[in-house]
Amino acid sequence: NSGKTAVLEALSLLPYPLLVYPFYGKGKDRLAFIADMHGGRASLIYGYSGEAVIKYIVDGHKWSMELSTAGFRGPYINGEYQGIVSDIGKALGIKGDQKTVERILREMVFFLPNDTTIITRLNDVLKGESEYRYLMVKSGANVRVAREFVNKCVDDVYTEILLLGEEPSARKELPGERVLYVKLRDLGDGIEKAILVALWLEALKPRLVLWDDFEASAHPSLIRELLAWLSEHDWQVVLATHSIDVLRALVDVSPNGAQVVLLQKSADDVLKARYLSLDELEDFFEAGQDPRYLVEMLKL
Repeated sequence: NSGKTAVLEALSLLPYPLLVYPFYGKGKDRLAFIADMHGGRASLIYGYSGEAVIKYIVDGHKWSMELSTAGFRGPYINGEYQGIVSDIGKALGIKGDQKTVERILREMVFFLPNDTTIITRLNDVLKGESEYRYLMVKSGANVRVAREFVNKCVDDVYTEILLLGEEPSARKELPGERVLYVKLRDLGDGIEKAILVALWLEALKPRLVLWDDFEASAHPSLIRELLAWLSEHDWQVVLATHSIDVLRALVDVSPNGAQVVLLQKSADDVLKARYLSLDELEDFFEAGQDPRYLVEMLKL
């Protein structure tokens, strides 16, 4: 209850939250999706009334967005209102026609909430004549995910994620040049979720990945391999977690530039943070201390 999900949701509104995103529901933009998870737009505003202003620093530029029960305005970049997609694209240096700019802006941030229906939606979008299914195959994402990620998580050998038919499956190599096609849902909830997310990320290549309750349904070895896989790509990743297994795996993998942000909400509802480097985090483990309780010990 420190506010970590709210931080991820606020980051997910970048760069423009009113573009329709594929797996949030038919015709639904990111802002509407988040509002629906909380029971309406008013639930996103402190005290459920008035106006909320979110301020960001993006590549040295000051951004802000305004949200009220009546509507949404923004973003403002360095004080100037950027109310249409072409203006936002120009401010970010994105070139191309309107459709191209919209696609780049839409795919720039990938937000994975802790929502029990999200795996079904990730799966459903890949059925039928989906442009994203074809993108995953054309880009080779379905092969790379099988060989560079799945094979490190299991004892079997997989060579491809098949995206044909009613649901995705994995091509499993057997002795004697035999093959078996295993439905992803039969591999287990944790690995199914990880494979689907990896397919989307590998194909879309967002600049920012936001993952809430990262450890959900994942066992420790899967957590470690997923962290390692994420660290091998050129994007910024922000994970929210309660798990000591995630923190230990983070030290083992040691992604370049990684740090841990410990959050605590004060009695007057101000969110405070303490930052730890991976070296400091490792020192806590070697001393037999749980870093998750640091905020309480230091009374931040």
